[in-house]
Amino acid sequence: MHKKGSIALLSIVACAAVALAQRQTAHWKEYVFAEDGFAITLSEAPNPHSDANIADMTVYTVSVTPKTMLTLRVSHQYRDCSSTLEQLRSGASQGKSGIHSTSVRDVSIEGHPGLEYQWKREGGLTAADRFYCVNGRFYSFSTSWPSGQPEPEGARQAVDSFRLLPANGRK
Repeated sequence: MHKKGSIALLSIVACAAVALAQRQTAHWKEYVFAEDGFAITLSEAPNPHSDANIADMTVYTVSVTPKTMLTLRVSHQYRDCSSTLEQLRSGASQGKSGIHSTSVRDVSIEGHPGLEYQWKREGGLTAADRFYCVNGRFYSFSTSWPSGQPEPEGARQAVDSFRLLPANGRK
């Protein structure tokens, strides 16, 4: 192939790659849930429903890859933020339930405390959990993916896009 043909082919491949990337990110949209005080950007609309095991929770689920589900649980029962997060931190730091104690780290959102860690699940899966406590309202993210693979970018992108609505962070 001569030089002009190589340049033309390279240009076509580059344009196709840019178009594919734009098409993939173009489907990401911010969803606002005023009743639960947050907004989040996702690749598809979540499926909010009541938690079958915990009556005071609303569960938002979305598929971020064919093998990865992201779940956000929002508690409607007031919780003491310091106490709840300290219990989680203590258990995680001790490596309970397969938690990687070295992955435990403090996080926050708009000055409200949180915690995150990774752990091993059954079936050869790695899981990540992130928790925020905002004025007594508890937000809990969970995702899992095949062990030995990196955390899917879409999962991290979605969790990092989570934001509080203006009235939520103020009391």
